[in-house]
Amino acid sequence: MPATKLQERARTKYVTPKEFREQYSLSPTQTYRILALPEMQEAIIKTGTRGKKVNLDRAFEIMQQLYN
Repeated sequence: MPATKLQERARTKYVTPKEFREQYSLSPTQTYRILALPEMQEAIIKTGTRGKKVNLDRAFEIMQQLYN
């Protein structure tokens, strides 16, 4: 059964740090410095023992607050 428009919008989009870096044209060092900030922890979920995924929408909101 295909997802409705509302369901598509309601899903949280998580991406890898590499995809996050490409989205914002950051260097690898900049990316991990930003993701290490205490404020960004609510936008990150752990996948497995070492993996991370970033909630793009929440990370964008946090970055707007930090850098404006």
